[in-house]
Amino acid sequence: MKRLKVLLMRPGSRSDELIPPFGLGYLTTAIRKKHDVEVLDGIKEQLTPEKLEEILKTKKYDIIGIQIFTFHVVAAKEYIKAIKKVSRKIKIIFGGPHPSCGFANIYQLFPDIDWAFRGEAEVGLARLLDLIAEGRAEEKEQLMTVPGLIWRMDGRTVVNQQIFVDDLDELGTPSWDILRPDTYPLAPHGGFFKNFPIAPIVITRGCPFSCTYCAGNLISGKKIRFRSVDNVIEEIKLLHNEYGIKEIHIEDDNFTFSPDFVKDFCRKLKATGFNMTWTCPNGVRLDSLSEEMLMTMKDAGLYSISVGIESGSDRILKEMKKNLTKDVIREKVALIKKCGLEISGFFIIGYPGETVKDIMDTIDFSIELGLKRAGFSLFKPFPGTEITRNLIERGELKEMSDEDWGRFVLADAIYAPRGFTVEQMKKLRRKALMRFYFRPVIAWKFLREIRNFKHLKLVIHRIYSWLFKAR
Repeated sequence: MKRLKVLLMRPGSRSDELIPPFGLGYLTTAIRKKHDVEVLDGIKEQLTPEKLEEILKTKKYDIIGIQIFTFHVVAAKEYIKAIKKVSRKIKIIFGGPHPSCGFANIYQLFPDIDWAFRGEAEVGLARLLDLIAEGRAEEKEQLMTVPGLIWRMDGRTVVNQQIFVDDLDELGTPSWDILRPDTYPLAPHGGFFKNFPIAPIVITRGCPFSCTYCAGNLISGKKIRFRSVDNVIEEIKLLHNEYGIKEIHIEDDNFTFSPDFVKDFCRKLKATGFNMTWTCPNGVRLDSLSEEMLMTMKDAGLYSISVGIESGSDRILKEMKKNLTKDVIREKVALIKKCGLEISGFFIIGYPGETVKDIMDTIDFSIELGLKRAGFSLFKPFPGTEITRNLIERGELKEMSDEDWGRFVLADAIYAPRGFTVEQMKKLRRKALMRFYFRPVIAWKFLREIRNFKHLKLVIHRIYSWLFKAR
């Protein structure tokens, strides 16, 4: 069987957060025994289509796999042009959130790609590469055996059944020797930290909840699956001993789903003696938190936690299917603060059906809660989500153009509820940020946490991006 030369990459983009692409690291682990793999982080390397073209002239690859988020749609088309300009023989495979959720029209958007994957792709990619290496990638009966594969058969798009590996330990850990977390600059998820260098890890996959705006379970399924605690601790030991990592950022949404798992993890993390600090910057569910759990995590090095609050309107929370009320949110936030932990909250502005009062209630609620930091995102109709399907059925969502796909970024607006314009949405988000952060107590806390001049520059750039740039 031929040993393929594979490049896995994520596109370049304007971002003031930069963490290693651990998803590509897992894929690398899945295929590196049989194939030669390189990872190209387009954000870190400030990759442009022109730079990619120059790389491809000096390095010969059989396969290029590209991780695509929705806002990458336009850029991805330019990368494809660059690849095909160098060689029409290179096979292009797409993966990531956008093909996972917008698989139905993936070949209409990208007619020059060869294959794509829906959801988790470690098993499927390894199988597909074996078929390519064996010269059997044109055999329909073989392609049908590749889990999660999106492919063309007789002019139509076929989407194979996804599989979700129950025992996550079988997938190993990201190929950190290729990702090299110790080489990443001071631009972590969340912007603030206690120790550096930092590495992200993922402990669970899947989400059983039904938030209408979220596509998470379309990618990783409804069932929550856990790595073993020992497997996670071994990864942390590797990161600490080999790369000098001093802080861990747990990136999954449901780390706190099982109290027994959390207790075991914290006991074994503390037993390492690393005095590792850690945080959950991607957010955990408030309704999963208890005082015992919070104090256990704090004792093991947790200092900060982020939570999804989303709205200051009970009506909107109910429509979002958050299974939360303002009273429960108040109670849980007070509990987190009582335990001596920093807390950040995430909010959505412009959810379908919102009124001016709903949005102002959300802004007021963010201030009332006494959070240390708050993130305000404009609602995005991500492909495949329940609310996006509803908007399409009601005729309230237009067909997306290339320009529209490019607006699926933090500060830009692609949708406005009835009675609003997208420009009003952007102004309301800016108002939320200014009301929350332009208060002496918050500004002072910001200043106290600045580590050095480089960190100050990062924070200033991030504030400017939040307020004035669609990135």
